[in-house]
Amino acid sequence: MVFGIGCLLGNWQINRMQEKIMAANDLMAKEMASPITINRQSLTLNQVLHRSVVARGTYLVNKTIWLENRPHPQGQDPKTGIAAGFYVLTPMLLEGSDGIVWVNRGWAPRNMLDRTKLPEILTPTGVIEVQGIAFEGAARVMNIGGAYSESAASNILQNFDLNKEAQQFGGKQLPFVIRQSPNHNLDGLSRDWTAPTSGAEKHQGYAFQWFALAAVAILFWLITGLKRKDLER
Repeated sequence: MVFGIGCLLGNWQINRMQEKIMAANDLMAKEMASPITINRQSLTLNQVLHRSVVARGTYLVNKTIWLENRPHPQGQDPKTGIAAGFYVLTPMLLEGSDGIVWVNRGWAPRNMLDRTKLPEILTPTGVIEVQGIAFEGAARVMNIGGAYSESAASNILQNFDLNKEAQQFGGKQLPFVIRQSPNHNLDGLSRDWTAPTSGAEKHQGYAFQWFALAAVAILFWLITGLKRKDLER
């Protein structure tokens, strides 16, 4: 019975591992596909989710939001050694339309002495082109008191609510966020995003444990069976 249960659960973990690998391959294929130009198109989240997209427009700098307590994309800034900082999100007015799309422009270090003091970054003016990956929002962190508990004047928030931000744009906001792809980083922001992992290794480890249990059960059955046979003699 133990042998059968171990084999069944081991096979289940193998199937889960294969599903995770297939999902990761699908995600990679989407990101590597030809970019979708979002200007002058009415696109849904499902049409662009995890796809490479290109947006052309003008940043609305005064609407920039700073998401605090965000780790450096690689765990630690190699230049300063700082691990905690901000994600900088700025809405973009799309060229040729009145549509708005939010851009996660990257990571900036926080001031270790004054959390309300924002780092100096450069924001391009005029019409620019941004390429990145479309996501349903920005990564969230646990917070107390609600995502919008900070001062509106500082634009420092714990979490970003895409639906709430859409209210100020009168329904003209696109239902996704562009995470800007790495480039020359001349604006002072870090965009060395960590590559997504499938998590297949975890299921591989679990499968090994269940198959090992099944093998131990067989060995135990054989050894105890042989000893019982010797005693009967």
